[in-house]
Amino acid sequence: MQKSWPINQFLILVTTLSILMVIMKYAADLLAPFLISIALAIVLTPLLNVLEKKRIPKVVSLILLIILSAIPIVMLGGYIGSEAQEFTANLNTMKAEFEESLGKLTIWLQHIGIPIEKTDMEAMLAKSNFSGIVKNLASQTSTQFSNIFLILFTVAFMLMESGNIRDKVKKILSKSKIDLDEGMQIIAKINTYFIIKVKTSLATAIWVLLVLWFYDIHYFYLWATLAFFLNFIPVVGSIFAAVPPIILAMMDQSMMTALWVALWYVTINMVIGNILEPRIMGKGLGLSALVIFLSMTLWGWVMGPTGMILSVPLTMAMQFLFAQYKETEWIALMLSDFKEKENEDGKNYHA
Repeated sequence: MQKSWPINQFLILVTTLSILMVIMKYAADLLAPFLISIALAIVLTPLLNVLEKKRIPKVVSLILLIILSAIPIVMLGGYIGSEAQEFTANLNTMKAEFEESLGKLTIWLQHIGIPIEKTDMEAMLAKSNFSGIVKNLASQTSTQFSNIFLILFTVAFMLMESGNIRDKVKKILSKSKIDLDEGMQIIAKINTYFIIKVKTSLATAIWVLLVLWFYDIHYFYLWATLAFFLNFIPVVGSIFAAVPPIILAMMDQSMMTALWVALWYVTINMVIGNILEPRIMGKGLGLSALVIFLSMTLWGWVMGPTGMILSVPLTMAMQFLFAQYKETEWIALMLSDFKEKENEDGKNYHA
């Protein structure tokens, strides 16, 4: 009997997805600010609704929101941008200081009984290319701040059309094969994800800022900003955010200060990432841990740091689209956190 989905259709799907990913990669400079604008619009929409319920005219509410959003961005943006540029410019000098600190660290490790040579640590760091990753993240932060006015104007127009966009989405879903309720649920789920991540990322950034300010670590505004954005990146985001200030603490202060900064980062990530965020988030994202990690890698390749930050909601949207068609349901299942559990009778049931 002929299969319902021949192999040539599968190959067409793979080819189409590959072409789309390549196109998105080359259009990343245009897509990144647009996707950031969508995320900001999602976060600001509940505030706009609250102002409208208080019978404040939509135009006035919109102006208030844009001004309130722009003030901290403009105030901090110039300083953070200059810190990012200064850090990038001083990177070669800091490399020399880091090598000197690395020698002291090697001696300290050997003193406590860990046999390791400086050349081994330098080779390990060279293979990881961590300095290049940090430099890229710092330059990307500076670039997005330079696009901030374009992003804010785009957000303003999105908020102005928010009611119409919602009606259009409902109309499209009602005319398509996609279940209207399921479609609105996934949109609400993505909205909730963004709002919760913004709150927890802001708490993380403020906590990091206070710790680094207390220990007088250079570029603490830059590292707090990176902690805010990298908190959106699953698995490795908190590691990338912690390493640069720990290294600077080791170079400028002492090994003990670096250990205290590292301990504070671990505490912050445990409290917010492992205790506070799961309680607020409630039910899981519906994605497996492996898929979350691989999606971060894929979207990072496509759109750089912006893709890594938005990897979870982008993958959730793709999973939902795959689940709507019988031919691609298996892809949605592979992306999900589906597993079979055994009940007390020893029988399997789906979870």
